[in-house]
Amino acid sequence: MSSAAAARGRAAATRMAAASKSRPRVKRSSTSAGKSTSKKQKTANEDASSLSWYHFFTKGDEEYDLYMAEEWGFEKRSDRDLFEKLSLEGAQAGLSWKTILTKREAYRRTFHNFDVDKCTNMKSSDITKILETEGSGPEIIVRHKGKIESVINNAKMIQKMRKEELKESGQTFGEFLWSFVDDKPILNSWKSLTDMASKTEESEAMRKALKKRGFRFVGPTTCYSMMQACGFVIDHPVNSNEWNEAKKLLEKRPGGYQKR
Repeated sequence: MSSAAAARGRAAATRMAAASKSRPRVKRSSTSAGKSTSKKQKTANEDASSLSWYHFFTKGDEEYDLYMAEEWGFEKRSDRDLFEKLSLEGAQAGLSWKTILTKREAYRRTFHNFDVDKCTNMKSSDITKILETEGSGPEIIVRHKGKIESVINNAKMIQKMRKEELKESGQTFGEFLWSFVDDKPILNSWKSLTDMASKTEESEAMRKALKKRGFRFVGPTTCYSMMQACGFVIDHPVNSNEWNEAKKLLEKRPGGYQKR
């Protein structure tokens, strides 16, 4: 810095100091300021407490919040519902659930609303058509050949099970999947999200059983995500509003539940 610039700086500082002395001082009420701060803090705390535990990752996205509030963790037992969820969780591999959720209607249109028989009849020409579809955004599914083929393959495996072992046992595909938790939802007691499992003995057993039967894109994490979403396990953090509500419903559930 040059000496001339320094001199100008000192002169400016002197003028500012003089101006500051000439201005009347305004007395602030420490009491009123404190009350204002306290009120704002109380409002902020109330707003934070009213948010659901999953807000930190949904970030207020309306579609995502609605899914978490009305679908995630609620029992689903039909073959169609479970086939859809297993397929969508497989599609999510390496991606975010929000990406797949925004495309869910596109997946339903593409795969005949996850009708097992109709998916079984899809051919290689259908796969080519899906892969060559132009565009982007929520109207187009993720164009991953392996994942697309897995939906059709898994539909064929369900159909095969229906004709063979499920016919003999008198089970549905949904009942087969629910057998991995003894047909009773598991109420977990995770204290925080960092404690929450990404896979369990049950999801590992399900993976092995499905793999043995020829299913694809059904790793233990994919199976566990499906189990969380479809009410096999209740993974809301313990004592959250959602956990307490789920517990009330489970206590009224015919057949009971498991608590861990």
